[in-house]
Amino acid sequence: MSDIIRREEFGDVVVLHILTTSVDAISAAAIAAECQEMRPITVLDFSEVSFINSAGISALLKFVVNARKSGYQLFAMNVTPHHQKIFKMVEMSRYMPTIEERDLAAYR
Repeated sequence: MSDIIRREEFGDVVVLHILTTSVDAISAAAIAAECQEMRPITVLDFSEVSFINSAGISALLKFVVNARKSGYQLFAMNVTPHHQKIFKMVEMSRYMPTIEERDLAAYR
């Protein structure tokens, strides 16, 4: 287990809880590395994240687009309204829409 990511798996779903308050190129790389063993549905939990810099956005966007091209469904959870706006601006929400935590209950 990484100091940056805590992985929770159930069925076809993996939830990656981002444990750092800041997503930058290094933590985004840790997220991508953790996803080498992806499930059909992957959820990134941003509940601890208060800051995402441009390098983090770039690395996340590259990861998200590549994962979707490979046929995986990606979702973001617990994203602040500010980060939701940024995700929409860079069209990341197109590939990784937000999901509510209560909606995950259907997969557990």
